[in-house]
Amino acid sequence: MRPAGNETGASMNSVAIDLRIDNADALAPAFDHSPTAAVRETSPEPLSAQLLAYWRVQLPRPVALRRHALDSALDRLRSGVATAASLVPFALGDTDEDIVFYATIAQLDPVHAASERRHSAIEDAVEWIRRRLALNRAAVFAALLSLGDERVLEQLLPLRLVLDDAEFDAVRRCLGPERPASTGEFVREWVVLRGSTAQRASAAAERPPATPDHWSGEPR
Repeated sequence: MRPAGNETGASMNSVAIDLRIDNADALAPAFDHSPTAAVRETSPEPLSAQLLAYWRVQLPRPVALRRHALDSALDRLRSGVATAASLVPFALGDTDEDIVFYATIAQLDPVHAASERRHSAIEDAVEWIRRRLALNRAAVFAALLSLGDERVLEQLLPLRLVLDDAEFDAVRRCLGPERPASTGEFVREWVVLRGSTAQRASAAAERPPATPDHWSGEPR
């Protein structure tokens, strides 16, 4: 089953995720580090199978070991043994900010993704946020923001208020102080927007309920 608090939804390329647990035992070896692991990556299993394996094998492990597994996956990507798509389980199925942030960044890196594939990865990542598909959508949001791409920022505009206070803080932690100018401006406007929204909500909560002009306070 999928970790609690997240709905089942579309995967990369809008393929539905099949979350039947009966295949999990057979999928577990997909995340080992044996010499045959790289060979298996050349014939990737469906994303639903990869996610089940990730949740069963990787997610219960300490975060330090999961980060080490991501480092190994990034090494295979840089060596050309694996594709950027192989990092989707890390980005979509983990909860750790750093793991999700860097796995998402790697998928969007033009060095590792052709133009068409990168565009598709961006669209998918936006959907992960919109449909609450990622276990840590704040880190996915931050990865997209870090690109500083005006077209991507425009896609993120309507999603700013979807994130709660804790997720907003997580976005800023993931981004750090070194940001493209356009990303910095996006965050500053977001801060102002959140403040204005909070003020309006507070004012509405304090405002007494309206009464009809003819109301005298006496029962009829």
